[in-house]
Amino acid sequence: MLLLPGNPEFNRVLATPPPNWRQFAQSTPDFAFVARSGSGLLEPVSMVDLDNYLEGGEYEERLEEIGEEDELEFDF
Repeated sequence: MLLLPGNPEFNRVLATPPPNWRQFAQSTPDFAFVARSGSGLLEPVSMVDLDNYLEGGEYEERLEEIGEEDELEFDF
């Protein structure tokens, strides 16, 4: 089955963790999911990669894509 944008199930599928997340969690106990800009696909990342995602501008790019404003402030 192919789900395209506009299909009611499309966003639900994008919000589903990837199939390999449990393997990643076993090898990296401190992890988070991020939605990549450009695709919106969830990806498990380490805390270092999460910091890079938040501070490197990709988080802001993703917020712009979905039409949200950054209401959170992060103190690292």
